[in-house]
Amino acid sequence: MADAVQVLRIRCGTGNCFLVSCGREAVLVDTGTAPFREKVLAACRGVSLRLILLTHGHIDHVQNAAFLAQKLEVPIAMHRDDLPLVENNLAQPLFPQGIFGRVLLAVSLRAMQGIIPSFSPTVLLREGDGLEEYGIPARVLELPGHTLGSIGLDVEGTHLLVGDALMHWAVPGCPAIYHDRDKMRESARRLAGLGERQVHFGHGNSYRNRAWIK
Repeated sequence: MADAVQVLRIRCGTGNCFLVSCGREAVLVDTGTAPFREKVLAACRGVSLRLILLTHGHIDHVQNAAFLAQKLEVPIAMHRDDLPLVENNLAQPLFPQGIFGRVLLAVSLRAMQGIIPSFSPTVLLREGDGLEEYGIPARVLELPGHTLGSIGLDVEGTHLLVGDALMHWAVPGCPAIYHDRDKMRESARRLAGLGERQVHFGHGNSYRNRAWIK
């Protein structure tokens, strides 16, 4: 019998990282910010980590990428369209939705002035790429909108890891800040149409999905 996939949430302040494992092999999805790097590292020590996958290029998801890749001797993967954000988190302008979005945008813009230790992804992912060579039965979903190169994972048709393509603050829904509104809503509709999944967000508690976009 094949090993079941496990998704472990690693809380990093208001954000999340996830350790997706199948047997001993695992992929880390996102890396959190510097104050949480030892916490994330400790979680990864208990598995055979094969890959660090970044759902997008914002600092709260990538700040520990260089540190963890060096410590764990694993490659970093992301989408080509978010490579400019590694050098400059302000390379893709962001826009808010509503009052909460305006507050979140102000907080995010301050955070984005922080330092991202330099790294160069050696794996560039795109729609439909599988992670079987890294031990995980999952495929990559392109989910642009929050950023141009936002991606997620569909794991065995049972779990969705969506980064910030959706957020779960008071209720699950579209992100409160975005680069492209139309693409954001299209990605949300796509996720809502994939059928029942356990959805894991970059921000907020995991949730059994429903139709977010009517």
